Amino acid sequence: MSKFLGPIHFWVYNKIQIQQQIVADIVALNGESASQRQDELDQRYGISETRPLEAVIDEGNIHGWLQTNVTRSEYKLADSVTALLKKDPNNYKQIEAIFSAAGRSLSQDKMTAAAAYKLLSDSLLDGMPCDHANVLITESDEKVIWKRNTCVHANYWREVGGDIAVYYALREALIRGFLENSDLVYEKTDEVTNVIRRKNQ
Repeated sequence: MSKFLGPIHFWVYNKIQIQQQIVADIVALNGESASQRQDELDQRYGISETRPLEAVIDEGNIHGWLQTNVTRSEYKLADSVTALLKKDPNNYKQIEAIFSAAGRSLSQDKMTAAAAYKLLSDSLLDGMPCDHANVLITESDEKVIWKRNTCVHANYWREVGGDIAVYYALREALIRGFLENSDLVYEKTDEVTNVIRRKNQ
């Protein structure tokens, strides 16, 4: 392993991989034209890496390389969702189901609220760590409250002619799927404030 790579680099790369799997599942909804659609996304935004990080990263520009791949993944997500919805708004239910299933696949047994929040933070792509997309307000085993400090996704959705509200609705579907088989619930108290708490709290 390269001496230049630290845990935070693998952390970001893993989040990219999780989002890229969601993108792949969404692209598959195109049926027989899925391969062509994938080629279009790759030509437009670049081919996404799936190989081990130490085998592909530019060690002379680690931060820039990761940022490029975050951007690539964000564009592909926004583009793949937006194109399907423009083709047929009824595709939303299938896309939502993909996000819910992704959430369930990330879940673990007997999570505390704090553990659930950490696992979500380890899974959801929210830019680079230096973007400080979210800020933790309170954290305990019973309840976690956090706020969106800045939206790092809107520009991508805007540039592909999409609606950022769709992204946040799908994100919520992932979180609800993530908590589906737990004794935790997810709530929004306002547009930017999120809560995970035990059901009896």
